[in-house]
Amino acid sequence: MKIVMLCELFNEELEFQENLLVKYYRSNGHDVTVIASLYDSVFDYYSDKPTVGGRREYLYDGARIIKLPFRFNLLNRVRPLVSVSQILDEAAPDLLYVHDISPNFPECIAYVKKHPGTRMIMDYHADYSNSGKNWVSIKILHGVIRKWYLDRARPYLSKIFPIVPAGTQFLREVYGVPEGEMELLPLGTDLEYGRGIREARGGAKVRAELGIPEDAFVVFTGGKLSRNRRTEHLIDAVAAIGRDHLHVIVVGKAEGDYIPYAEMLQKRAAGNPRIHFVGWLGKQAMYEHMDAANVAIFPGGQSVLWQQSIGMGLPLVIADKTEQIRGHQDARYLNVHDNVIILDPERNSAEQIEGILRSFLDDPAQVARMADGAHRTADELLDWNKLVARTLRFNRTEGANEPA
Repeated sequence: MKIVMLCELFNEELEFQENLLVKYYRSNGHDVTVIASLYDSVFDYYSDKPTVGGRREYLYDGARIIKLPFRFNLLNRVRPLVSVSQILDEAAPDLLYVHDISPNFPECIAYVKKHPGTRMIMDYHADYSNSGKNWVSIKILHGVIRKWYLDRARPYLSKIFPIVPAGTQFLREVYGVPEGEMELLPLGTDLEYGRGIREARGGAKVRAELGIPEDAFVVFTGGKLSRNRRTEHLIDAVAAIGRDHLHVIVVGKAEGDYIPYAEMLQKRAAGNPRIHFVGWLGKQAMYEHMDAANVAIFPGGQSVLWQQSIGMGLPLVIADKTEQIRGHQDARYLNVHDNVIILDPERNSAEQIEGILRSFLDDPAQVARMADGAHRTADELLDWNKLVARTLRFNRTEGANEPA
């Protein structure tokens, strides 16, 4: 099958959804073309640094990657790529996979109308926790501008895939998308790669490099070091416990406005040689550091590291305020086999983490049960082989791309 993916950011060094889709589509024998913007750095992308240059093209993992400049940029919120019509004609996709609501939808719709055998799907990453924070955003950006694009695309979309349950709510309430047009497609994790890391004893290597004893209890945490990660709550909990065999690995870095927060974390952990700040890591090192851990704890915002930790068999402790405060992602879908502990938002996070860690340290059987649950959850929910199969299952009859 020929597949074209349309997205804003593609960086082959990251462990992002787009990269893993490419890997698993290719491993399942499909021909893949990715159309993306000129961004290479994830930090430049999130800080909306202007892009420069013209079209670039290269191969990655057997896929054709085409990077294009923006046609225009409206306040970094609406920025279509230059025309993709010729690329679509050349690639002749059977499946057109659009990541989020794209201002290039009109060209995609035109292609699908001309080629009724082509299926088009869209995934969706926004929800109240990361979007729609003010009246202008909710009523104008989402309620008018992006809704205009989505309303025209919906008759031609086989399915819309929110990546978290909160995205389903956002699409229903803000865009008026009925439940029947949507289906949850979680961010998966690279289970095959993780198995290879465990077989190669990558975690043991990391422990040796960091001077962590084999019998130590290790907590993994990290991501983009911003204030909403609340990593200081974990540092405070570990300090309160004060056990020599309890170590923490903090992965990640901060740039721009987040640098003072990262510096605060370093000062908070000063004098504790068992808290290891290891910086931003590539894929192999990230998985090796997870393999070095016994559990993963994330006191703040959602991260793809949640899914990756589950895939590496780590019990997961996370913060989620879904039931109490609108605008937080519902993480309960990850707790398939009692492998996740969700902190109570009404109680002090550091004190809760301290209590949970003490129970882990005193009850290794609990950790083992949760680890087994994590492996089972990953196999059932987060296996990219199964996830890509779900995106490929739509077989349309002649004329099915014509709106009713």
